[in-house]
Amino acid sequence: MMSLQAAYLQAIQAAYPDLSIHNSCLHNKDGQYNDILIVNDEIIFRFPRYPEGVQSIQNEIRILSRIQNHTTLPVPNPVYTSTDTEKIGEVFMGYEKIPGEPLWRETLHSIEDDEHLQNLATQLAGFLKELHSIPVAIFGTDLLINDSREEWAALYAEFREHLFPFMRPDACDWVVNHFETYLDEPRLHAYKPSLRHGDFGPGNILYDRKNQVITGIIDFGFAGLGDSALDIAAAMSYGESFFARYIPAYPNIESTLERAHFYRGTYALYEALHGIKHGDKEAFESGIAAYI
Repeated sequence: MMSLQAAYLQAIQAAYPDLSIHNSCLHNKDGQYNDILIVNDEIIFRFPRYPEGVQSIQNEIRILSRIQNHTTLPVPNPVYTSTDTEKIGEVFMGYEKIPGEPLWRETLHSIEDDEHLQNLATQLAGFLKELHSIPVAIFGTDLLINDSREEWAALYAEFREHLFPFMRPDACDWVVNHFETYLDEPRLHAYKPSLRHGDFGPGNILYDRKNQVITGIIDFGFAGLGDSALDIAAAMSYGESFFARYIPAYPNIESTLERAHFYRGTYALYEALHGIKHGDKEAFESGIAAYI
């Protein structure tokens, strides 16, 4: 039986027979939704693991191909694509590797120089402001509007059905209050949709430790038109003191905070739900831990 790595290489060569492959390395434990194959030490290929990931990667390719040169920080440029099929193992996206390492919380919190921290915050806030300001007209009618009240109501129903049986009664009460307060407030659903990254966490922010700069933003698998507050919520993951440094570079950011706090309260639940749906025990246990 052909190995997963060999199957992926075969799919790449079938789509790009002129691409000379000298070496490859498979990373199939680093992400929840995609397997990563690094080819020739310089090209990143991403293969969806699940059927719903096929549409996601098609969407990602559309977005990335249209936002090139719209942001100061580099983003992946999908020069290798295979989307004519919907077969898992044959659908992929490939782009030249962006240098840098993830800016993990531990890395950021080890930085003591105030000017360095402010420069990083200014880079990240500037990127979000640029991304959220890209005219939605450049996408035509290719992208649906996400983050509607109806979507969150449906997700809330899934949490109740699949996760509540595992949760403490007081934890269930907290989730009920968290969601129903949000769902019942029309003011929180009156924002203007913009392009948002959708997964603006530390693992997708690349950092050059030597030169002390952000080198790029990756993984636009959850990107789409919707609520910019989703990205603001993710930006808060480094802590309040670092997030406060965003404000000079993104003056209107404070208007998103109420919605951002709601989104932050859904992260662990979403991880637990993913674990149940895809048989990922580690994701389920990690997500549900605070509620049992």
